[in-house]
Amino acid sequence: MANHAEDQISPGKGHSTGQRATYLPAIDGIRFFAIFHIFLFHLWSVWDGRPEGMDGLMASFDQAPGPLLAFLSNGWMSTSLFFLLSGFILAYLYWGADGSLSMPRRRFWALRCARIFPIHLIVILIVILLLFPWYLSQGRPLSLLIPSALAQIALVQAWVPPWVPIWSWPTWTISALLFLYLIMPWLMTTMNGWSRRRMIWALIAMPFVSMLPALGYAAYMATGRSPSMNLDIFIANFPLFWVPYFVAGMLMTRVFVLSRHISASSSPTLLAWGDLAFLVVVGLALVPDIGQPLKFFVRQGLTMPLFVVILLDLARGRGIVARLFSLPGMRFLGETGYSIFIWQIVVLIAANISYAVNPAIGPYQIWVSILLMMALAIPSTYVIEKPLTRAIRKKWIDRRI
Repeated sequence: MANHAEDQISPGKGHSTGQRATYLPAIDGIRFFAIFHIFLFHLWSVWDGRPEGMDGLMASFDQAPGPLLAFLSNGWMSTSLFFLLSGFILAYLYWGADGSLSMPRRRFWALRCARIFPIHLIVILIVILLLFPWYLSQGRPLSLLIPSALAQIALVQAWVPPWVPIWSWPTWTISALLFLYLIMPWLMTTMNGWSRRRMIWALIAMPFVSMLPALGYAAYMATGRSPSMNLDIFIANFPLFWVPYFVAGMLMTRVFVLSRHISASSSPTLLAWGDLAFLVVVGLALVPDIGQPLKFFVRQGLTMPLFVVILLDLARGRGIVARLFSLPGMRFLGETGYSIFIWQIVVLIAANISYAVNPAIGPYQIWVSILLMMALAIPSTYVIEKPLTRAIRKKWIDRRI
């Protein structure tokens, strides 16, 4: 399997099963598609929320067709796919044949941190240096800036809603993922004793469990109260609420017999149920102005069965979508996903600064932002991330854990 943002390192010597994981090429493709969809959604958000006096910011969106704007405005849908995909990838690689984690927990956690933190620390320090003086000039209190900055550095900001948008809003997903890494060995141990029948029922139940926060939100709104930004952030970004998607991704590997220990290859097919599910998801993403609380129901449960069907056929290499996402170059692009997540806040800040300095750039900002994103993500992945991760693993993890 390809290296992924969630896992770029195979089990180390002494902890491997001795069996190489089968490479699933279409998983790289869908992963890049989901992450880039989220990035484009954030570009759209900059345009949609542009402040007074900056009407020309991301001006090309003014002329974009309605369906394209709807598709970009619904980029939050791909966040759900990201968490499902994360659970699937890690379970595929590390849920051992005996039902336990295929390496010691300390090593698993150390490898995850070695993968996530080096480039994150580089980028967040740049962001803090850029934003801290501006926040002070706007009268933001140090009592908010300092703890939120420390939480952002430690990637625990998603647990406190007011801290999420302060420094790097997009990386709340990495904050939530860090929590999921922490509990994954316990999840494996818990589910290991389940029968396949119980796992099937659990997978069926996950969309309903995932929608419980959305149900609570709907009940709150039904009382006539007005929602706040912090409440919306709590429902959308709180790490605990993403456990069902992660668990569903894990369960897929057992329910559908997809793991590095079991051959689950199947004959390619011209069309597959995953193709139909993909078309349905794209159709949902073309619906404009999805409001609350429906947005939370879609995001936190209604799309889960569709994503499960899509990933199942992608993993098995079945259907047209699987072939499209397996095209040459997808592995290369897929490995840049983590850098895209981390660096996009720098691109968004650059867009605002460049427009403030020269408003004439407005009509070109979308394409400039996309080019800048890839100009940062590709060298970040192959010149900074991978070498740093290898060095940390070789110098500390392999010797001590």
